[in-house]
Amino acid sequence: MKKWQWISLVSFLLLAALAWLWLRDEPLLADARAWLQAPPAAAESVAYYQLLGLDAPAGQDPQAAGRQLLDAHRQWRAEHGFSDLLQPAAAAERIELPAGLCALGEPGCLQQLRDNPAQLAGLLARHAELRQRYENLLAQSDYRTLSQPSMDEPLANYTSLDRANRLLAAQALVLAEGGLGAAGLALLQQDVRQLREWLGRADNLILKMMLVRLLAADLDAIAVLHDAGLLPRPAAQPALSEAERSLQGAMQREFALVGFGLMTLLDNPQTASELGVLRWQLRWLYKPQMTVNDSLPAYRRVANASQLDTAAFVRSLQSPARAEPSLWRRVRNPLGAILGQVATPDFNQYLARLHDLDAKLVLFNALGQAVPEVDNPYRADQRASWDAKRQAYCFAGPLADKQGLRCLPWTPPAAS
Repeated sequence: MKKWQWISLVSFLLLAALAWLWLRDEPLLADARAWLQAPPAAAESVAYYQLLGLDAPAGQDPQAAGRQLLDAHRQWRAEHGFSDLLQPAAAAERIELPAGLCALGEPGCLQQLRDNPAQLAGLLARHAELRQRYENLLAQSDYRTLSQPSMDEPLANYTSLDRANRLLAAQALVLAEGGLGAAGLALLQQDVRQLREWLGRADNLILKMMLVRLLAADLDAIAVLHDAGLLPRPAAQPALSEAERSLQGAMQREFALVGFGLMTLLDNPQTASELGVLRWQLRWLYKPQMTVNDSLPAYRRVANASQLDTAAFVRSLQSPARAEPSLWRRVRNPLGAILGQVATPDFNQYLARLHDLDAKLVLFNALGQAVPEVDNPYRADQRASWDAKRQAYCFAGPLADKQGLRCLPWTPPAAS
């Protein structure tokens, strides 16, 4: 064989080897495989079924309704690909939710409810079944998400959870107005205790954040009723525990949801057309397992950061949310690098809500003072300031607080 033929052959083999290496994906990391594992299919949770069926039509068993929803999803997932989504039943009948019932922590809500006692009593009577479902739900202590992480997994109607919580606060008001302030306080404090137990067990991000909102609403309701002289001074609340702050389970589910989607993109015939490339080009531009491996550190970082104290959390905000893949990995997997960035939101806002709730607990423990004389957990040398719009004292924090989690309703300060 002539020299030029040898050179041509070697060049061809090198190019072929390079193309093979370029097209070849890498194996999933052991940690990534572990985080993608779904909970055992045989696991049971009465609390999960009841939460899923909380908004079932009046007279139906919420637990049975929740089981039916999960069974339908499991059957669909067993027979269809990840990208085939189960469509919910059209206009499914649900239990009636109370319309126009304000949250006690909202400015003016207490007076609005006190001005219409007959209307409030009728509202509580009409929606007694929803409130009873809520109390039965929180009494369960075995919550665990049983559905497979997917875009179409059945979700609870969290609006019904919120409205049921408002009904319970309204019931506490009725008790207090009837001279049973201690009973009203006991009702709300039991709700706080049970919600905190649920917060420590919650293993998905939506539920975790919803529980934060419900806890904040209960603390606001107690503060408003205490300030009005309707409730005795409540017992102090401890700071959130490690389990209550932890986002480990929530981040594992979020990672699994995104990871399964990334892993099945090549199997979906619509992916290439949606991205404006041919299917053979997609395989050159996208390595699913490499993308999943590169995505894992961002989710693990959030899980670890959820165990930081407030000062350490503030310092962590100075570092980037996720590390960039190396130049070589971005060249080999350009589409994956982009998708990995897009599919990973900024979870700092969720971490902040947990620390904001801790800040509300600090304010809550100062109830009874004319002005809360307690230090801001974010800045020890800073006190809470009056927010006239919220009619509350609020702590400043590193991120925006649209839900008022760092605030607590209070008597307005005396005019200077």
